Amino acid sequence: MELTLPQIAVVSTIPWDSYLIHRRIWTYPADVIVGPTLLHIPAEEVFFFIIQTYNTSLLYIFASKATFHPIYLRGEKLLHDGRRLRKWRNAGVGILGAAILLGAWLIRDNGRGVYLGLIIVWAGPFILMLWSLAYQLILNLPLSNTLLPIVAPTLYLWIVDTLALRRGTWVIESETKIGWHLWPGLDIDNREAIFFLLTNILIVFGLVAFDNALAILNTFPTLFSCVPSLPTPDLLVRALLVSPERYDYQRIVGLQEALQRLRKKSRSFYIASGCFQGRLRIDLILLYSFCRVADDLIDNAPSCAKAEHWILKLTKYLDICYAQKPEKPESRDDFVRSTFPAKAQSALLLLPTAYLSPTPLYDLIKGFETDLDFGSGDGFPIVDEQTLQTYGSRVAGTVAELCIELAFYHSEESILDEQKWEIIRAGGRMGIALQYINIARDIAVDAKMKRVYLPTSWLKAKNLSSEDVLKDYLNTQVEFLRQRLLDKAMDIYGDARGAIELLPSGSRGPMRVTVESYVEIGRVLRESGYKLKAGRATVPKLRRLRGLGVSEVYMKGNDRIMLAFKIPLCSHDDVGCAGVGGVATAARLAKAGFHVIVFERNDFTGGRCSLLHHEGYRFDQGPSLLLLPGLFRETFEDLGSSLEAEGVRLTKCEPNYNIWFDDGESFELSTDVARMKLEVEKWEGKDGFERYLAFLQEAHRHYEISVAQVLKRNFTWLFSMARPSFLRHLFPLHPFESIYSRASKYFWTERLRRVFTFGSMYMGMSPFDAPGTYSLLQYTELAEGIWYPKGGFHSVVDALVNIGERLGVRYRLSTSVASVKLDDSGRRATGVVLENGEIVLADVVIINADLVYAYNNLLPESSYGRSLEKRSSSCSSISFYWAMDRRIPELTTHNIFLAEHYRESFDDIFKQQRIPAEPSFYVNVPSRIDSTAAPHGKDSIVVLVPVGHLLDDRQGIGRKGLAVDSKQDWEAMVAKARHTVFSTIEARTGARDLQGALVKEIVNTPQSWKDVFNLDKGAILGLSHSFFNVLSFRPKTKHPSIDRLHFVGASAHPGTGVPIVLAGAKITSEQVLESFGIAKPWAEKKTKNGKGEVKEIDRVHVLPLLSNVHIAALVLFMMLAIFVYQG
Repeated sequence: MELTLPQIAVVSTIPWDSYLIHRRIWTYPADVIVGPTLLHIPAEEVFFFIIQTYNTSLLYIFASKATFHPIYLRGEKLLHDGRRLRKWRNAGVGILGAAILLGAWLIRDNGRGVYLGLIIVWAGPFILMLWSLAYQLILNLPLSNTLLPIVAPTLYLWIVDTLALRRGTWVIESETKIGWHLWPGLDIDNREAIFFLLTNILIVFGLVAFDNALAILNTFPTLFSCVPSLPTPDLLVRALLVSPERYDYQRIVGLQEALQRLRKKSRSFYIASGCFQGRLRIDLILLYSFCRVADDLIDNAPSCAKAEHWILKLTKYLDICYAQKPEKPESRDDFVRSTFPAKAQSALLLLPTAYLSPTPLYDLIKGFETDLDFGSGDGFPIVDEQTLQTYGSRVAGTVAELCIELAFYHSEESILDEQKWEIIRAGGRMGIALQYINIARDIAVDAKMKRVYLPTSWLKAKNLSSEDVLKDYLNTQVEFLRQRLLDKAMDIYGDARGAIELLPSGSRGPMRVTVESYVEIGRVLRESGYKLKAGRATVPKLRRLRGLGVSEVYMKGNDRIMLAFKIPLCSHDDVGCAGVGGVATAARLAKAGFHVIVFERNDFTGGRCSLLHHEGYRFDQGPSLLLLPGLFRETFEDLGSSLEAEGVRLTKCEPNYNIWFDDGESFELSTDVARMKLEVEKWEGKDGFERYLAFLQEAHRHYEISVAQVLKRNFTWLFSMARPSFLRHLFPLHPFESIYSRASKYFWTERLRRVFTFGSMYMGMSPFDAPGTYSLLQYTELAEGIWYPKGGFHSVVDALVNIGERLGVRYRLSTSVASVKLDDSGRRATGVVLENGEIVLADVVIINADLVYAYNNLLPESSYGRSLEKRSSSCSSISFYWAMDRRIPELTTHNIFLAEHYRESFDDIFKQQRIPAEPSFYVNVPSRIDSTAAPHGKDSIVVLVPVGHLLDDRQGIGRKGLAVDSKQDWEAMVAKARHTVFSTIEARTGARDLQGALVKEIVNTPQSWKDVFNLDKGAILGLSHSFFNVLSFRPKTKHPSIDRLHFVGASAHPGTGVPIVLAGAKITSEQVLESFGIAKPWAEKKTKNGKGEVKEIDRVHVLPLLSNVHIAALVLFMMLAIFVYQG
C-alpha cells in the first residue's frame, strides 16, 4: 500500500498542480530547478509528491503495526443503535460539504482567496469520500495511529517550506494570497500550511480506509468466505460499502475479549501477535483465548470436584464440535451459553474447530487434568523426565501444533501432506521447549500454588523433596535444577527450530518472532543475577526485540558444515566437521548467542588435528608443533578464556629443529641468537650472520603485514586487493618471487638456502614455487619459537571444545551428511540432508569440510565446483606412527632430513605427483619433550614423508602419478618409504637397528587421508598457496551464489595451517554475525597497559634525522657555497 498510494498521489495531483502553474498562481524561479518538467510541473515537485506520500505512509504503518483493527469496528448495536455513529458521520459530512462550498465560492470570487479555494475544492471531495467510507476506524482508532502521522510530517514540512519561501525557492503570487500567517514567513494559504495539511489527511484517511476494508474482509467470513492475500480494489470497496448493521456483533465483542486476555496473560505472544496478518492473526488470537479460558476455568475452580466438572464440560464441548453426525448448528451455541460463565462463552463460540484437528485439543484437556493431581492427595504427578515431557506435550506442544495447522490452512502455498505433518510435529517439540521455559520461570509462582513441576527423580538426586521446594524455592539446588531444565529446553528448541523455514512465507517470520520472544525469557534465566517480578523472571520489551537477532548454529564433522539459525527453527545438524576451524567457529558463534550443534563424521573431534593411541603410546595424527602462538591466544581471549585457564600447557622446543644433510653434517635452528650466530657463521662467515639478520628483517615485514592485512581481513571480491591499505604492501610481500629466490639474496651457500626454505612444506608447496611471503613461517619459528602442547596438539582442540560446550555447543559424533539442502530457488541454503535421510533445517550453513569435496559432493553440480578440482593442490603424505621399544637418543623433538637432490625431490612431488627417489622428510619424537607420549624408557615417533597427491583417471592420462589401482602397489610404496626413512636416519645420525626396535606401526597414505577425512586427492593441506590461489583468488568464506552458505577451513580464505585456520574462523564468524546484524562479542585488542591508554614512559618519541646543530651548520655551509660561487 505504501507503494500504491504514491502512484495515486501523482496521478491525482498532477492535473491540479499543472493548472496552478499554468494560471501562474505559483511559480518557480528558473535558477532553482534542474529543468525537466511534466505538464509544466518541475521534476522536483513530482518527486516531492512521491516522497511525501511515501514518508507519511511509513509513519502511519509504523504507528499502527501492532494495532488489531477488527476490535475497532463498530456495528450499530455497539453504538447505541447507531445514533452516535450516525451523528459523527453526518457531522463530518456536513463540515466537509460546507468547506467544499466555501472553496467553490472563493474560486468564483477570483480574489485573494482563489488559491485557498482551489486547494479546498481539490482535496475536499477526496476527504469526504474517505470519511464516508471509513469513518468508523477514523473515529475509533487511537490518536497515535491517526493524528500523529498527520501532525508530525505537516509540522516538519511547514518549517522546511518557511525556509524555502524566505530563500525564494518558489513564490506564491501576492494577488492570490489572503495574507494570514501562522508565523512570520508562512501564509495560512501557503501550499505547505494548507495543501500539505490536507494531503497528509488524505494519505492517512486513505490508509485507514484500506485497513478498514481489510478488517471487514478478515473479520466476517460469513460475508466474505474467501479473501486473497492481495485483495482487488473492487473487493476493498465492496467491503467498505457493507452496512454496519450486517456486522457480526458477537464476533467483534469476542475478539475484543480475546485480545484483552492476550494483553493481560501473555506479554510475549501479545508483542509477537502484531507480526501476523489477516485471518491467521484472528484465529491465533481466538485459539489462545480458548486455551486461556479453559486453563482458568480449571485452575481457578474452588475445588477439585469443580475443576473436574469443567474438564468434563470442556470434553463434552469438543464432542459436540467434532461429532461424526453433527447436531443442529445451534446446539453447540446453546450448550456453551447454558453451561459456561458469560465471560468464557465467546472463547468457546469463536474457536475455529472447523479446520483444527481434534486430537491436540483433547490432549490439551488431558494436560489440564495433570494439574488437578497436585490437589488429589496422591503426591506430585511429575515423577520423572518422561512424565514432564508428556505434560509439556499436552499443555504446550498441542497448542504449537494447532498454531502451525492454522498457518497452513490460511496459506495459499502448497506442500506435501507428509512434509506438513512432519513440520507440525516439530512444532509440537518446540511447544515442549517453551513449556519447559515457562516452568523454569514460574517455580516460585507454582510453589505458592503448592505445585512443583520439577521431576521428583531430579529432586531425589539432589536429596530434595517436592516439599523442600515448596518451603524454599530459592534453594541453590533448586536453582541448579532450574538451569538443568533450561538446558533441556534449549536443546529441544535447537533441534526443533529448523521447521520454521518450511512454514508458509507469510507466517515464517512472525512465527520466529513469537518463539524467540519467549525463548528470550529462558536466556535471561540462564544469566547470573536475573531479576524476579511477582515471582517470575521478566524480559523488558526492548530486550525481547533485541533477542530476535540471537541465532543458532549447527555444525557437522568431517563432511564439515555448520548450520546457523537466526531464530528458532526445527533443526538438527549438518555436513561439517569438528576440525579446528569448526570447533573455533562453533565456540565463537555460541559466544555471540547462537545455539550450536557440531556434527562429526568420525568418533573424535579435531579432524586431522587428532590423536592416535596404542598401549600407552600417543601420536599426533596431524600437526605436531604449534606456531604463531599469538593467534592461538587471541582465539582464547576472544572467547573469554586463555590457554592457561583451559589447562593447555605449552612447552618451548629448543632447539627448533635438527636439520640433517646427506653428507652427515647437521644444522641446529634455534631462537637463541648466540647459537644461531655460531651456526650461520660456521658456513657463511661473519657477513653471513649480518645477512641472516637482514633476512629476518624482511621476513618480519612479511609476518606483520600478512597478519594485519591478510589473516585479519576478508577478501570477498576481486577488488578487495585494490584497497589502498593492502595495495601499498603488495610488492613488499614479494608474492611474485619464490621463497627460494628471496632466500638466495641473503644466503650464499646452498646449505643455508635449504635450511631457510624447507618450511614451505608446511604449506604443502615446493620452496621453488611458494611465494616469498611465506618466509613469515621461518620468522615466527625463529622469533616466537616452536611450541608443543603437553598431552598432544589435540589438547588445544579439547580446550576449544570445552569452551564451546560451556557456551552451549553440542557435539554429535559419528554422524555423516549427504548433501546441503537448498530452497526451491536453489539460491539459499536451508539445511542439510543426513546420510540416514534425516533433514536438518537452518538459517545458515557453515561448511568445515574439505572445500573442493564439499562443492562437488554436498552441493549441486556447478562449473565453479568443477574448476576447483582443476586447481593446483598441496601435496599429500605417507605418515608413519611408530611405537619403539626403546629410546632413540640420536633424534631430538623435531628433525628434518633433506634430500641430496633438493630441487629434484620437490619436482617429483609437485610436478610428477609421485614419491621422490630420495625424499626429504620430517621426524617428530613427542616423547622427547612430553613424557606422557610413550611408556617410560620408550619413544613414540611420527614420520611425515611428503608425496604427490592422488590423480583421478581424467588427471592421470598421459601423466605420472601415484598408482592407486591395487593394494599391493600401496604396500610397495609404503615399504619403499619405510626403508628409505630407516636407512637415512641410521646413516646420518648413527642410530642403529631402528626396525628392530619397532613394536607397532600405524600408517596413513594419500588414499587413507582421502577416505577418512574426505580430502580431495588426499591433499593434506587443501588447495595450494600459489599467487592465484590466495587472497581474492582463493575460494571465499561465503558461497558466491548461494545465500546463507559459508565456509571455514584450509582451502578457504585465508589458508591452511592451524593458526591460519583459527584466523579464518574469526573472519567467517564475523561475516555470519554481520549478515544477521549481530555485534561481535569480542573486543579489539587493547593497547599498552590494557586500558586503551599509553603511559608517558611508553610513548614513542621519534628523533629527527638532523639535530638543530646539524641544520644550522648545513645552512651556513650553503650560504658559504653561494658566496664563493658568486665571488
